[in-house]
Amino acid sequence: MPRVCAPTIAIVLLAALACSRPASAQAADAPTTQDEPPPDPAQTLDTLHVTAQRPPTAQAQFRSHLQRNWHPPRSAEQFGLDGGVPAWLGPETLRGATAAARSLPGWKRQVEPPVARPPPLDDEQMDRAQAAQSASPAPAAQPR
Repeated sequence: MPRVCAPTIAIVLLAALACSRPASAQAADAPTTQDEPPPDPAQTLDTLHVTAQRPPTAQAQFRSHLQRNWHPPRSAEQFGLDGGVPAWLGPETLRGATAAARSLPGWKRQVEPPVARPPPLDDEQMDRAQAAQSASPAPAAQPR
């Protein structure tokens, strides 16, 4: 069960007290004559017309995704007109060789994952860094 802090409980109690009406106020609002019916606490709201479209369901989203992104397979004739087996085999061979090279020991990923920067220095470390920097000679500027 989540913890609830004391100010939150106090605010909720104050809101409940503010919304509730004392018994004397309720008695003052009561009808004095017996001819009038008691007021109806329920209110009927006006009709609400929704004009926006409903959000699509997951099934409808899947169908529309298939309709947009599905391409029928090429026929044998179209495959031959596009260059046939030699044109298909070249890129497939390169993909296989690339996958095999990546599985070799010592392969490093070309994109390095991001590394978070170290936390900032505290005052003592800043003083030591300034003292070390002022003690070492400044490097000479190199012409471009």
